[in-house]
Amino acid sequence: MVERITGIPRDQATKAWDAFTSIRANGDMKKVGSIIYAVGWTHHSSGTQTIRTAAMIQLLLGNVGRAGGGVNALRGHSNIQGATDMAGIFDSLPGYLKMPVPADVDLKAYLTRITPKASKPNEWDSFNYWSHTPAFAVSLLKAMYGSAAVKQNDFAFNWLPKIDRTYSWIDIWDGMYTGKIKGMMAFGMNGVMIGPNSNKNINALKKAEFLVVCDIYPEETSEFWRAPGTTAEEMKKIGTTVYRLPGAGFAEKDGTFVNSARWLQWKYAAVPPPGDCKLDQEILARIFMKVREKYQKDGGKFPAPILNVSWSYANPNNPSLAEVAKELNGKAVMEVTDEASKTTIKAGQQLPGFAFLRDDGSTMSGNWIYCGSWTEAGALTQRRGTEDPSGLGVYPNWAWSWPMNRRVLYNRASCDLNGRPWDMRRKQVWWDEAQGKWLGNDVPDFKADSAPKDHMGPFIMNPEGVGRLFVPLGAVADGPFPEHYEPTEGPVINPLHPGQSTNPLAKRFKTDMDKYGTVAGGFNIICTTYRLVEHYHYWTKNNPMNVQLVPEPFVEIPVELAEQLGVRGGEKVKVTSIRASYIANAMVTRRIKPMTVDGKKTFQIGIPIHWGFRGIAEDAGKTSLNLVNALTPTVIDPNANTPEFKGFLVKLEKA
Repeated sequence: MVERITGIPRDQATKAWDAFTSIRANGDMKKVGSIIYAVGWTHHSSGTQTIRTAAMIQLLLGNVGRAGGGVNALRGHSNIQGATDMAGIFDSLPGYLKMPVPADVDLKAYLTRITPKASKPNEWDSFNYWSHTPAFAVSLLKAMYGSAAVKQNDFAFNWLPKIDRTYSWIDIWDGMYTGKIKGMMAFGMNGVMIGPNSNKNINALKKAEFLVVCDIYPEETSEFWRAPGTTAEEMKKIGTTVYRLPGAGFAEKDGTFVNSARWLQWKYAAVPPPGDCKLDQEILARIFMKVREKYQKDGGKFPAPILNVSWSYANPNNPSLAEVAKELNGKAVMEVTDEASKTTIKAGQQLPGFAFLRDDGSTMSGNWIYCGSWTEAGALTQRRGTEDPSGLGVYPNWAWSWPMNRRVLYNRASCDLNGRPWDMRRKQVWWDEAQGKWLGNDVPDFKADSAPKDHMGPFIMNPEGVGRLFVPLGAVADGPFPEHYEPTEGPVINPLHPGQSTNPLAKRFKTDMDKYGTVAGGFNIICTTYRLVEHYHYWTKNNPMNVQLVPEPFVEIPVELAEQLGVRGGEKVKVTSIRASYIANAMVTRRIKPMTVDGKKTFQIGIPIHWGFRGIAEDAGKTSLNLVNALTPTVIDPNANTPEFKGFLVKLEKA
């Protein structure tokens, strides 16, 4: 069945499985295996379940909590982790606290809904660290609203927005296309190029009332009206007002990047912004100050959240990111004492860690997982110590890793039931009976004084204390156990269950521009999009050196398909989905090979995403000007709301 579904020959699949599981040959627990993935997994309508499958494999093999183990994401940007930590997604607050919903009528209802209760299966005990959610949430509210957040008003809980539907990236663009959203602010985000179904996004902007853009280059979003096929007469009819703000580039800013290992690393500005260009925080602060000024003057339907935002920066119009970083770490509003360590923090002092956070309003922290990153000792994110005594790659004094500088999550699992490391040559943490606590080369991710005989489960953020093969009701949208589904546009019917070939909960949009291709309609080739090492998304087409390395787009085609179509390398080919067409030179390669999927010979082609209708002079006349993501469908995973970029149907022909 695996061979039928994937096209991977049985002997090759078995060889790969045998190689990966060989680390546990004869019960050996010393070796470790890692699973590394990128957007080739996430860009599918069931991508979340694929990653869950990897987590299940690692749990079963004992590869979680181990140095060199785990399931590790390769990010496409330097700060994706930081963006999600800081609620760059619509359905969470900083530190992965859940967003309020309309049913959360007050703080008590909200905390009751989102705070898990311990569940202790059989002999296992549970730390259930999310039980401290009230302290994390109230400290966040104190950071947001300061002295205006008091117990008598539920710490200003009802000033937070409450979500009643999905506000994902594609939902926003769909809402603009259908007239529900009147405009947007795009900071360093080229939404037209990102797609999917880029022509729909272009048409959405044509219908908008306004667009505010902050970027360092003219790009496809800020100049959407220049898209190929837009006539001069049509341009005259576009009523969208575009505001361009003078932004700064990454090398002109300080602040932190957070990588996939959760390291908060402070970076310094290399050069100041040129001319009248402004840092992001100045632009946003000045907009906020003007909005608040208008509320103060004219009132409004709901002024309290705007008027009472805590904004006590030295320069309110241009806060330093050092001040913001301290605010995220948090401080004591009143004197607090940690009973376990007998440590007292005076009012106004930076907190040393989230163990000091309280739910009574005596502490504030803009993001509980960052608590401990900027303490009274200073900015731990700025550390650059290269010592690594354990030789495990821990580097404990290089920057700072959340939570509390732990480098490997759930590292209690690196030991046996008695607290003895599985591999004594590569010790991460261990139980010290004489001292009655856990010690380690890494910071133990565990209750420090919980002896092995207490049988506390190592997965301290789960209410059960143990790993999950099945997920609880409501934790994911599409079932407690992973299932294989074909893409919305797939070349075959799902061999496992032909009656339900695709993910029934994947969202498919239904406007006049949302169309989906089929093999019966002549779309019989699988297409995937990808990035090149030589380019960075949609940005480096403005940089002469990158353009010289790879000056023009191409369509990667397997040799067998090229021979079948009579196409030679360098010749123009036309790729057509049900939504759009794309023309570029053919790159005939042996890297992509045909596959036999469910007994049917199936071809796949690939197209890099980087080029569009904006760029530098070196690009002139070499690119198609059309956007690759005009080909891709508006279908999203029901959990992460990620588009299905990595598998859709097209036709291919000579141009």
